[in-house]
Parts: sequence; structure tokens; C-alpha cells
Amino acid sequence: MTRSGLLAAGVLAALAVGWPAGASTPAARPSPIEFLQANDARAKALLASAPGDSLPAALRDTLKREINRAFDFEMLSKLALGDCWAQRTPAERAHFVATFSAIIQEQNFDSFVRYYREGQITYQRQSVSGDTARVVAVVPLKREQIEIEYALHAAGDTWKVYDLVVDGVSTAEGNRRRYARYLEKNSYEQLIAQLDKQLARLRESHP
Repeated sequence: MTRSGLLAAGVLAALAVGWPAGASTPAARPSPIEFLQANDARAKALLASAPGDSLPAALRDTLKREINRAFDFEMLSKLALGDCWAQRTPAERAHFVATFSAIIQEQNFDSFVRYYREGQITYQRQSVSGDTARVVAVVPLKREQIEIEYALHAAGDTWKVYDLVVDGVSTAEGNRRRYARYLEKNSYEQLIAQLDKQLARLRESHP
């Protein structure tokens, strides 16, 4: 299996820093696999409504929101900054969450659309421990087969994804290491400036 471009350079955030704590699973909460399947079904229904292969701007925005509702972007942002998160002001944290989550959404959109159009995601197994879970999925595409492991935590009566392991590689860990290396030589303000520029470029390429 080859590695997917699914969460290319910036998806998720750090190596898990401990499982989120919580109480027992509410009776109304779906299983992790049911949650992911329902999210996929909503996204596929929107994609099926597209006129041909094109995606009008309004439909693209709606589909992007539907795909990304499965993710806990605040958790992803906190993990991405690691120890640096605690040093940030509330305003700085809000700015980072907004920018970082927007980058993830822009980078991952085309890959998710490709998966929904070319392959049928198969959720093979799940393991649940209190308010945390892991789900292993396989995505058969035209030229490759991708294995993805979802790391989720409970959020009220639903689940949220906070890491993806693609063909054995944690995107969360990769992000944390990259930002940590950058901050060893540069200021936090320089990091934010670079992220803001990256987001602007992505939005220009996907008007």
C-alpha cells in the first residue's frame, strides 16, 4: 500500500497527549463506525447532487462543511502546538484554530472528494475504550489501496476525529514535530504569518 495524499502537509496535529477523559457512553451515541458511515453518507448525497463532475461554489462550500464536521479542530489545533499552546493568549488561540482548521479543510477537500467518487470506504473494525475509540478503514482506489486508522473521542452524543493514521503514519505526530522544529528557530509570530500566507494561497487556488 502507498501513502495517500489525504492529509498532506498539515492535517491533524500532534501525537496524542493522553486520551480525553470522560464518563460512560450515552445510550444515544452511535458506534464510532456508525458515526463515520453517517457522515460519509451525507457527504456522498451532496456530491451526487452535483451537475456532472463540476462543483458549484455553493455546493463545494456545503460539502466541505459536511466533510469536516467530523473533526475536532480545537483539539487538533491544541495538539499541533504542543507545549506552545499553553503560552498563547485566548485571542492567539482563536486565531490559530481558525487558520489551522481552514488550512486542513482546504488541503483535504480534493482528496476526500476523490475517495468518495473513486472508492468505497470500508470500515473494517473498531475498538472502544470508554470515551475514546479507534476505527480501521480501507479505501480501494483505482491505482492504490489506502488504510486509514481514525482516532476519535466522545463529544456529547457523538464522536469527533482528532487524528488519522494513514498507512501506519500518524498525521498528528507529523504536524507536531514540524511545528516544534520550526519554533526552535523562529518566533510564534513568524509561524502565524507563514500559516496565514499558506491559507491565502490555498484559497486563491480554490476560489
